[in-house]
Amino acid sequence: MKVFAVSKVRLDADGRITHVYWGEVDTHKNDWAGPESVATVTDVVRAIHGHHQVFALFPSTHGHLPDRPFMVVDYDSGWETISLDGPPTHEREVHDMERLAP
Repeated sequence: MKVFAVSKVRLDADGRITHVYWGEVDTHKNDWAGPESVATVTDVVRAIHGHHQVFALFPSTHGHLPDRPFMVVDYDSGWETISLDGPPTHEREVHDMERLAP
């Protein structure tokens, strides 16, 4: 199982995630396993379906801190996207994450 961290998101006009800036994390060293890159939400959905963990990184005074995991959300139309797992948390929502340029 791999662990990925998302440090930035790109949102559409409705506030849904369309792209992420992410990378694989070396959990033994608590550091990036390679460079971060831009990926589509479909890539993240595939990673989660592949039993990999994907966490959101939130900005703090000491850099980015991992917090909430992402989960797959299914729509009746068959479309899949991602959302943060768990109940809403103050200052730890998708809209609180750093943004990718359009």
